Amino acid sequence: MTLQTGVPEDPGEATREVLPKWCRLRDVEKTWVSYYPFLLSRGYRLRPRYDPDWIPSWTLPGKKLHPSRCEDSLYIWLKDNILDAVRMTDNAKVVVKLVPTDSAELHIVNFLSDENKRSDPRNRTIPILDIFLYTDSPEYTFMVMPYMRRFNYPPFHCRGEFVDAMRQFLEGLQFMHENNIAHCDIAPKNMMMEESRVVPKGSHFTDDKTHVGMYESFWWKERCSVGPVPYYYIDFGLSHHYPDGNAGALTIGRRRGFDEIPELSDTKPYNPFKVDIYQLGMTVLDLVKTYPALDMFQPLGEKMCSKRPDDRPTPDEALQLFDGIVHGLSKSKLSARMWQRGDMLIHRITRTFCGCYIAEPHEEIEY
Repeated sequence: MTLQTGVPEDPGEATREVLPKWCRLRDVEKTWVSYYPFLLSRGYRLRPRYDPDWIPSWTLPGKKLHPSRCEDSLYIWLKDNILDAVRMTDNAKVVVKLVPTDSAELHIVNFLSDENKRSDPRNRTIPILDIFLYTDSPEYTFMVMPYMRRFNYPPFHCRGEFVDAMRQFLEGLQFMHENNIAHCDIAPKNMMMEESRVVPKGSHFTDDKTHVGMYESFWWKERCSVGPVPYYYIDFGLSHHYPDGNAGALTIGRRRGFDEIPELSDTKPYNPFKVDIYQLGMTVLDLVKTYPALDMFQPLGEKMCSKRPDDRPTPDEALQLFDGIVHGLSKSKLSARMWQRGDMLIHRITRTFCGCYIAEPHEEIEY
């Protein structure tokens, strides 16, 4: 969704032209350079790399650092409509997203942000902090959201942490479906957690398995020791609102990455609410596969992933099944440490004695 906007002349341009190719600004980054002055005027500051006056920090007098050790050299992944920023009034870390002003996504987030809906504790859709037109191109609007991190990293310490997260996601799905919203893209990349208690040092937007984007130790506190931890759904770019109810809701079309969902079709309509159930069930099964200690939740995931959509439980029924499993677990089983399948000895040692992992390859997140 790149807008055709010019990038202003800047004093650092000549310096940047002689930079190593791997740390020069890409075209998609130059789009964000063009947004910088407008967002700054609205009280949001992008990272130094996207300041039109950016001069790479390692080229400044007295600096002898290699570019790879400087945050403003980082380009790992970037989309032309999503980036992190700092809210200048309180230095809070946020995410800004540019969407078409007439988009269904903007309608849905406004609908879910209604004061009555926001007050429902089951509303696990990401809060919207600010919405404003991009005055240079009014056909687009900026949304501002709190910075979140992927819900399944750091790894779960115990069954109780998984139970807390999954109950919030099931209740969140129940809330969306009661309000006739089909998310249509439920997956770990769109399931977030608020990190301030779990990762006090914070994480980097381009690589949330690091604190500042560098190869380093990644420190955290176990969720069960600092809870409660809030969890949220993000990214309503594929979502649908059916004001008349979800019983007869139908949609059509296949989507990249959803090949495992049996009913998807380019010709035969299907119910997107049943797809939501399937997708959340796949997340449950993926976690069961990752953590052998969660095997008692496999029947729930399999039920949610029934091949026949009508055999899948509603969110209410899935919650009942989920609570039935949880009620059968003793306090000691809920609190017992569990490990990921394939955890190496170094992972267990560093996690047990140091409370950290060495930074691992990043994964992409969409808001």
